[in-house]
Amino acid sequence: MTKLVKGGDLIADEATVAAITDGPETQQFSDEALQAAWDLLTDWLLAKQDKPGRIAIRCGKETGLYNRITKKHLPFGIAFGVLEAGVSKPISDISIDNKIAGDDWHAVNGRRNERLAKWESGVFAARGGSKDEIATQMKIEFEEDLKLLGLSKTKHADFFKGNIVTMMDFFEAAGNSFKDGRDAKLADLRTRAKAKLGDRGAAKAELVVTGLAI
Repeated sequence: MTKLVKGGDLIADEATVAAITDGPETQQFSDEALQAAWDLLTDWLLAKQDKPGRIAIRCGKETGLYNRITKKHLPFGIAFGVLEAGVSKPISDISIDNKIAGDDWHAVNGRRNERLAKWESGVFAARGGSKDEIATQMKIEFEEDLKLLGLSKTKHADFFKGNIVTMMDFFEAAGNSFKDGRDAKLADLRTRAKAKLGDRGAAKAELVVTGLAI
């Protein structure tokens, strides 16, 4: 019913054209039309790349083994599954399962809305992948505090293990305490983390990367 010819031109018969151009309430797409649209879009995108996209996934360190994903491995049949996973995973992973002390579903909801706001502004990647980048940065901030106390990752490794909650638990279990209490310390770390991530985002916006070849 619908096919692509060399150069990416879409050739469709009258039935396909009618199916695509019907009003939104009666709009129907044939499998052939959707397949052609998928091929047309991927060909168009790849044609704009100096080096067409290939994803190489390494298997282990220094093994020389890898899996390479190209367009032929992403046919239309799994397109929607890939798109759905690509959208849902970064949102669902910002979950309460990895919460910090005092966290709740309102905080989770806020983090997810922050991620959606980034997407809306065209920022699709965030530090830490699909993890909660604020919690990750809080851990880094706490590590800096520990270093100021004279602790190091080599000599006092147990203080630096795990996430921010685990680190604070160990710190207190070792007989230490926080000047204004644990909740106040968490609030301070979160404020510092947000400020640091905000500064990093502002700096990133000023970078010109048009000359980079990756």
